[in-house]
Amino acid sequence: MLIKFVTTRKPINSRLLIGLNLVVASLLLAPKGASANEVVSLKTAISKTIQNHPDLTPLIYLQQANQGLIQQAGVASPVTLDLSVEDALGTGDYQGFSNSQTSLSIAWLLDGEQVDARVSLAKQQGLIYAVEKEAKALDLAAETANLFITLLAQQAQLKLATLAEKQAKKALIEITKRVEAGRVNSIDKYRAKADLAKQTLVVEDLYFEIEATKSQLAAQWQGTTEFDVTGDLTQLPNTLSLEDAKAQLKNTPRFSLFASKQRVISSEIALSQAESKPAWQINTGIKRDQALNGVSLSAGVSIPLGGASRSEGKIASLNASKQQQAAEAKAWLARAQTQALLLNHKLTHNTHIANALLKESLPALETASKQAELAYQQGRYRYTDWYAVKQELLQARLELIQAYTNIQRFNVELERLTGASLTIK
Repeated sequence: MLIKFVTTRKPINSRLLIGLNLVVASLLLAPKGASANEVVSLKTAISKTIQNHPDLTPLIYLQQANQGLIQQAGVASPVTLDLSVEDALGTGDYQGFSNSQTSLSIAWLLDGEQVDARVSLAKQQGLIYAVEKEAKALDLAAETANLFITLLAQQAQLKLATLAEKQAKKALIEITKRVEAGRVNSIDKYRAKADLAKQTLVVEDLYFEIEATKSQLAAQWQGTTEFDVTGDLTQLPNTLSLEDAKAQLKNTPRFSLFASKQRVISSEIALSQAESKPAWQINTGIKRDQALNGVSLSAGVSIPLGGASRSEGKIASLNASKQQQAAEAKAWLARAQTQALLLNHKLTHNTHIANALLKESLPALETASKQAELAYQQGRYRYTDWYAVKQELLQARLELIQAYTNIQRFNVELERLTGASLTIK
């Protein structure tokens, strides 16, 4: 599966990374430390999924079975060999075989048109299986991509939680010293201790969540969790423009499936029309008259009558089904265009959120956090207010991770909707 992006929009990553604090940037990177585990990128994860996911196996067997159906559809009606003996083994003049008449004939149906129609129908049904497999593979790739993005986001949250835990430990040590020096009330110490316990629980929960997500991701290719992922949520994809996305919809497997079903129905109509014209039967043979000691040739043709209208009802029903598929294709396209518009709006909105957090909220909160800590150390700020500032900074960083995560997920959904390939840098 080719993993790439096709775009007409300029990258927005450079605009979003302006002014990004180094600490915040490091939170959004997947860990790249030394590890004996396999390092898996999204491209590798998708490739493993397409090769090993069990949901694709039935479709592969359906395609193989269809090859047998195509072969069987090409088999014409068998040739009939007929041998008959008359006026033999009777009484009187017909005792024995002296006056017998023996005929040997061969007959076959002229059913070439019906055979061709059956082969065409079987081939069109096979194309449906191919499109369904492509659509299923695209859905599985999107599912894998979403799990991959979730894992990257959880790892970013773990880095942030670990940093918050470290800061909580540092704060507890500082406050304990101040309490022992009699400079602040012991209540601050107990609150700081509770905050540290809370941050430790967050870290522990994230470890469990990461292992669960890794298990889900590994299940996509029937593998183990002995792997690490590599990727960067901040490397934003070059998303398709709304116009390009709408234009791409008609080339997606989902839309192609409607067209394939219409072609199958057209083949069924052609077969019904061919079968409404009964095949002629040709026969020829030889006849021997034992009494006259003579041989003669015979030939004939059988023409069924009254079959032209036998399939009118079935053909009418098939034409209606064909129109139904066309209507469903039109309805799906309208829904998909609306969904593409909605995804485009969500991408724009989350890009705006990330931009605002990076340029305005985070720099201001980082400055406020440093000044609040200094003011608390100097006895000019209450612990409650310092804690509130720290929580606001933590929440803003979490919102930044969520914004990047949303951008990646919405882009994956747009790529799935338009039938494009999926990746993350």
